[in-house]
Amino acid sequence: MGKRIILARHGQDEDNANGILNGRRDMPLTPKGVSQAYELVKNIKRSGLHISLVLSSPLKRALGTAEICCDKLKVPYKVLDYLIERNHGILEGHPYSDIPILAKSYVEIFGFTYVLEVEGGEGYPELLIRASGVLSKIKEFVKKLDLEGDTLVVSHGAISRAMIVANRGLTWRDLI
Repeated sequence: MGKRIILARHGQDEDNANGILNGRRDMPLTPKGVSQAYELVKNIKRSGLHISLVLSSPLKRALGTAEICCDKLKVPYKVLDYLIERNHGILEGHPYSDIPILAKSYVEIFGFTYVLEVEGGEGYPELLIRASGVLSKIKEFVKKLDLEGDTLVVSHGAISRAMIVANRGLTWRDLI
């Protein structure tokens, strides 16, 4: 069985660069995002991690990051649809500044705005439930492969944070 599951967020995409809440929008990496993917590879090599497999969300920004990692680390990758980012409902494609206008509820902490509930979107309680299932699926998938090294999971900020919270047995309130 693989030793560890390492979570990494994708590099910058066009929406990130423009201050747009992307969620499940499928935008490609920017040149900065490509550079960030190469930096991820450098950090993995520098840390001494032995990656045997990369798992990726199907969205272009994660897939582009994963492909660079696989190419440079000389390992295979697999796309897993359930690694997709949180659904931000009617906020997707809007600037972050629209959160107070469009979100049903949100909280601002240390200069960051967290959407708790939005029309047509995935709230934090639902996200944590999904993340717990995603983490279980990843563990089962990796166990079946009986890998010698670590597994790199390239996905998104919200689902990655939710997987960490789920793994620690915390509540959805711990996501913010």
